[in-house]
Amino acid sequence: MPTQSRGHGTQKDCLLSNNSLEIALAMTSAALLKSLTPPALWGLAKRLRPTEGSKPEWEYVPEGWQAAQRNEDIQGWDVASVVEAYRADWPGFLRNLAGTGPLGLAPESAAAGRDNPILHNIVMSFGYVLLRAAGRKDAISVLDWGGGLGHYYLLARTLAPELRLEYHCKDVPLLTAEGRRWLPTVSFHTDDACLQRTYDLVLASGSLQFAEDWQATLGKLAGAVGSLLYVTNLPLVEKARSFVFVQRPYRFGYDTEYLGWCLNRSEFLDTAAASGLTLLREFVVGHRPNIVGAPEQNEYRGFLFQKTM
Repeated sequence: MPTQSRGHGTQKDCLLSNNSLEIALAMTSAALLKSLTPPALWGLAKRLRPTEGSKPEWEYVPEGWQAAQRNEDIQGWDVASVVEAYRADWPGFLRNLAGTGPLGLAPESAAAGRDNPILHNIVMSFGYVLLRAAGRKDAISVLDWGGGLGHYYLLARTLAPELRLEYHCKDVPLLTAEGRRWLPTVSFHTDDACLQRTYDLVLASGSLQFAEDWQATLGKLAGAVGSLLYVTNLPLVEKARSFVFVQRPYRFGYDTEYLGWCLNRSEFLDTAAASGLTLLREFVVGHRPNIVGAPEQNEYRGFLFQKTM
């Protein structure tokens, strides 16, 4: 994957107003709810899934990314069922952001509980990174790489409502199309054109591991960093070499499977350093899914880098 050149002015700069969260919350009206996926389609999706319990949700894939060529169930993220699940959970996510309660919630979930300590840790760590990127500024630019419908934009608005954001989100076509419906003030991208400039903060939360050539992707993200890069929700091992796993997220309503990397920690940090990044802070996420058959079990971590060259 070739490295993109970077520069300024290729995207129209637009600082987002402070009432964007209120606009999104207003979209939980009856008109929005009528647009949700009919329940009958959920039953169809369930019938299309593999037999419940026949395969583990997380499993080591020794053949690596070539498995996608032989397994038609591995369709990745750009599938309708993922969009349908996100769409169904969107009103609940917006409701969970309101009020003064804790933010121990998953962006992709409408579950009423907000007390999950791992999720609270993820959200609060993002808040720290956001404010560190802002410093004394009253406005910053953000690129959210693999940002789905723009969930982290709304988290940012909730955590730092006084901070003005020029927010960009890059993801697969189906998710970005849906994101534009709910957040028209966010700039959504489906290709690497968004990397032709720099941003105050580049965010990759739970996304780098899904890039087959993760080293090249990390290098391109580093090229778009004006100040800080935050890579988080990243599965790592200490001793084993980087390996590939498959996740089967059928219990979340996703009628798909996808491959991902579990990275060797030293290899990841060495690649970051070679990309001109200096580690400022490491974060404990706390997620440790059991990957059946893996040479070593993983732990999810986060890393805040500064661009140094």
